[in-house]
Amino acid sequence: MARKEIPFIVEEEGRDKGKEFIITEMSAWDADTLAQDIFRAMGDSNYSQIPADVIAMGCAGLATVGLSVISASSPDVARQLRDRLMSTVDIVITHEGTRQQRKVKGELDFEAVSTIRTLLDKVFKVNFDFLTIAGE
Repeated sequence: MARKEIPFIVEEEGRDKGKEFIITEMSAWDADTLAQDIFRAMGDSNYSQIPADVIAMGCAGLATVGLSVISASSPDVARQLRDRLMSTVDIVITHEGTRQQRKVKGELDFEAVSTIRTLLDKVFKVNFDFLTIAGE
């Protein structure tokens, strides 16, 4: 079975309006490795804002706490986790009727922080949202 690909077109007013991105689901191996690294980052940063019921959900709980865990990590760890999430995102560039798709380049493809935040949230959901259902 092929991995999910989710299109995202920026509709919010701003400099990124109209840009098109494709989010590709991580392999199960990569998603599990990332989940373990996020839990490790939580421990390293003493992230304690997780309710007991979310902790009891294990990996499924990641879908409910999302990016707040990454934001609480050290800058280096947060950057590494963000880059791994964003490695699943391509940008679609249409020029004179020709469509090209390539991996995003943060310093080149984004003009608005809100686009980055929205994309990270969507990437997180593509890879971990199904776990919320499993944890119920």
